[in-house]
Formats: sequence, C-alpha cells, structure tokens
Amino acid sequence: MTEAPQPLLVLGTRTLAEEVADLAADVPAFRVAGFVENLDRGCREPLRGLPVHWIDDVRELARNHVGVCALATTKRRRFVEQAAALGLRFAVLVHPTAHVSGTARVGEGGIVGAGAVVGAHSALGRHVLLNRGVLVGHHTEIADYVTLQPGANVAGACRVGEGAYVGMGAIVLDHLAIGEGAVVGAGAVVTKDVPPHVQVVGVPARIVKEGVDGR
Repeated sequence: MTEAPQPLLVLGTRTLAEEVADLAADVPAFRVAGFVENLDRGCREPLRGLPVHWIDDVRELARNHVGVCALATTKRRRFVEQAAALGLRFAVLVHPTAHVSGTARVGEGGIVGAGAVVGAHSALGRHVLLNRGVLVGHHTEIADYVTLQPGANVAGACRVGEGAYVGMGAIVLDHLAIGEGAVVGAGAVVTKDVPPHVQVVGVPARIVKEGVDGR
C-alpha cells in the first residue's frame, strides 16, 4: 500500500518559495500544503492557490506537517530556528532529475534542485540549497545554510563554510576552502582558498569586499 504524501510547508512567500513549491510538486513523497510568512503580517493572500500562514500558526501545523525554508539568502537560520522552536521538523527535497551519490549525505532541510549532482562521499549540512544544475564533487563538505546558485560547480575535496554563498555559474577548483559567510560572485573562478566573510569576484577570483556575511 502506497503511503499518502506528507504535507509540506514552504517557509517563505517570495519567488524562490514558488520555485521550491514547484520542485516539491515533482517529489511524490510530499504534497505542498501552504507557505509560511514571518515578517509581513499583511502577507496572507493565497499563493499558488495555497494558504499563507503566519509563523505562529506553525505550532499547530507541526503536528502533521514538515517544512523546508525557501529564502534566497543564506540568512535562513532565523526563520528555521523560529519554526523549529514551534516544533516543526524539516524535510529533505531532492528533485527526481538530480543525482545524489549513495555514499553522500544531505542534512535536514536540504534542497537539491533539478539536474544537480552530488558526488561520492560528499556531505551537505543542514538547510543547504543547491539550485538548478549545481555540481558538487566527491569528498566535498558543504556546511549548514550554504547556498549554491544555478550552475555553480564546486570540485572534489573542497570545503564550503557555514552560511557561504556561491553565485550562479561560479567554479571552485579542487581541494580549496571557502570560508564561513563568504560570497563568491557569479561566474567567478576560485583558484585559491577564500577567507571567511569576504566577497570575491572575477577570473581568477579576487577579494573586493571584507566584513560580509553571506547574502
């Protein structure tokens, strides 16, 4: 007997939330049941024909719903921690066209988009977002709350620190480290370690700003 899909709440009400809901619609284990807002109490109109709940409503919904956080920045932590404090558990969403090695691990709240590939013996932390077409090489560690935007390619044996943001089409060569809270600009090619809390851009990537904290 086939189990009924589990009701899923998408934390967020902006365009990425709609994209994540679309992704989830292709994952048979889940049924998108609504969205959650935590900043604008006036944002209560239905989205995609589904209800928008205020964060406080999660306490009751957590009994039979799970969630994922769909914010386009790495500052997902606050929203996630709010929902978790109300009892919400988090799903792992992997699009059917993605490939995650059987030896890899995806942490709770992880989102692996269409066409993404996660290589052998790699580990994705909690609430990591891999957008469309992202490539993660073998033996690579992606820490909590990292965002890899469409087409980003992180090679083998790398480490991406907590809350880092790797822009669209960026390339990180093998055996390199991206520091906590760092930002790698779209199309950049990273050829050496990136310190924490800096922004790098260009080919090869160079530091253009310090004191940043993800995006």
